[in-house]
Amino acid sequence: MTHHPNRRAFLGTAAATALAAPMAKAHTEAPGSEDFAYEVTRTEEEWRAMLTEDEYRIMREFGTEPRFSSDYWQSEEAGHYHCKGCNLTIYDSDQKTNRLIGWVFFHHSRPDNVLLGIDEWPAQMSETEIEEVRQVTEVHCRRCGSHLGHYLIVQGEMLHCINGASLSFAADEAS
Repeated sequence: MTHHPNRRAFLGTAAATALAAPMAKAHTEAPGSEDFAYEVTRTEEEWRAMLTEDEYRIMREFGTEPRFSSDYWQSEEAGHYHCKGCNLTIYDSDQKTNRLIGWVFFHHSRPDNVLLGIDEWPAQMSETEIEEVRQVTEVHCRRCGSHLGHYLIVQGEMLHCINGASLSFAADEAS
């Protein structure tokens, strides 16, 4: 398996690098709530049938795509970005900001379309290491729970740092 740098490694701390491996199991509830029910649910087999291996690893197992691997990271086309898991429109292109670091960034999602959750920290991390990476917050689709990326400080701004593999794009129709 090839190791690709991810957002956690991008944060530039030894503690962040320790977080690079994807979680072993996907969330079945909303972050922080055991009694939350998603509008769209699928069995593991259904998810695997509709997603590629990489999409499944990113969206259901909290992985991260390699930098510069998505066609969306530098796209400036007008339109809307949808969750690949349930087609909910999550981001509009007017909220997108291009950063030359290889992922898709947005200032804001559409209202009430994402859930935020705190990453689970490996047991071997010290309190000091956790404090250094405290800005890492997961971003999930509120309708199907798919992992989209992270909400973190990038070049001095709080941004949604999103995996292009978790999105589909619909261009605005020409007038």
